[in-house]
Amino acid sequence: MSLRSRGATVKRAFVFLVSTVATYSILHYLGGLEEEGDFTSHASSSFDDVVDAHPHNIRDELHADSNVFMSSASPSPSPPPPVPPSTTTTTTKEEEKKWSHPTSMRRKPTAEEIEQGKGKFHVMLTANEQSYVAWQSRIMYQRYLKLLSSEDSGAFGGFTRVLHSERADILMDEIPSVVVDPLPKGVDEGYVVLNRPYAIKQWLEKYNFAEEYVFMTEPDHLYLRPIPLLAQPKLAAAFPFFYINPKDPKFTPIVQKFNKVNADLKDFAPIGNSPVMIHKDELKKVCTVWDTLAIKMKQDPETNSAFGWVLEMWAYSIASAQVGVKYDLVPEFMLQPPWDKTEEVPGGKKGYILHYTYGQDFNEKGKFTPGKVGKWHWDKRDFTWKKPPKEGFEMPPEGTHPLTIKLMEMINDGIRSIPNW
Repeated sequence: MSLRSRGATVKRAFVFLVSTVATYSILHYLGGLEEEGDFTSHASSSFDDVVDAHPHNIRDELHADSNVFMSSASPSPSPPPPVPPSTTTTTTKEEEKKWSHPTSMRRKPTAEEIEQGKGKFHVMLTANEQSYVAWQSRIMYQRYLKLLSSEDSGAFGGFTRVLHSERADILMDEIPSVVVDPLPKGVDEGYVVLNRPYAIKQWLEKYNFAEEYVFMTEPDHLYLRPIPLLAQPKLAAAFPFFYINPKDPKFTPIVQKFNKVNADLKDFAPIGNSPVMIHKDELKKVCTVWDTLAIKMKQDPETNSAFGWVLEMWAYSIASAQVGVKYDLVPEFMLQPPWDKTEEVPGGKKGYILHYTYGQDFNEKGKFTPGKVGKWHWDKRDFTWKKPPKEGFEMPPEGTHPLTIKLMEMINDGIRSIPNW
């Protein structure tokens, strides 16, 4: 093996190790949590049922013997600074730009637009201007367009990328976007997703859209099939995360610290803000407290240490309970390869979203190799500083999980569908 080849192999193994430690250590710790109680009062599935039935049941798939937290404590807490009003404006050209579908607008929607938006959801994506987020957003938007133009587009309505970078970026003419302000410098302490609650709040305050519901999604979400309307006016729909468990004894005291209205623990859903489908009036209620609550939680050393990289998700769950917003838990909302192997969840329902947050590693025979760099390897983090190649990626070997094969087909199709990639 040449020195160059050996160096490339070492570099690849190092990137994989960092990714694996960052992802799996948290999951190992959180996967060992003991669930108790359920959410059947306001959900179609109890929390325990969801965890036990999920294809990548962490209690079966992962070792639950790690007590490593990936986040260090914040500095001593101080009152969160006031969040200044957004000073961002949109030019007439941007405001009147015509897309092939609805998007956000400054003006109020017409009666005809409101009628067309009934029973539909507006797809809302938050992002910054970083290359890593940009290439994922481009592929995700292409997938949205493909579904929207199909014979059955489900309840898909318009689309908006909420860019919390204070200024326009190079994708403004490719993806329908609005620009909002980031948090004041230093407030997020390097935790970029802390900007999300404030960004969404600004979007709801400054822009209008015709659809009744909002579908909060992320750049690394790929739509497998048309998504129907899963929410109701007073009952949002969300994917349940096993590691958001307010009833766990280790987390309950922290949750109660921010439970100012003394909401019952059963009203704290095991969710983050994405994927979530919610009536826009209900989302506006959550946004009255979500942004400031998230900042306070980040500035609290105990909370920051306990919740780490999922603190913003916890903040959304807690904020929802404070304003009385309820959720139906929908396990088929999202699939996450390689832990999910096929497009179905237990019970036979097909998943709607493919979330490629984890690295994919398989040997030459298509056998999954968790914790070890596979002969065939793909991880989005390998493209943090560079975008994927225009020709796409080598497909995984025969025998690989069907969902991982589907992932690569969709990634390659997205890349090749964009003329100026």
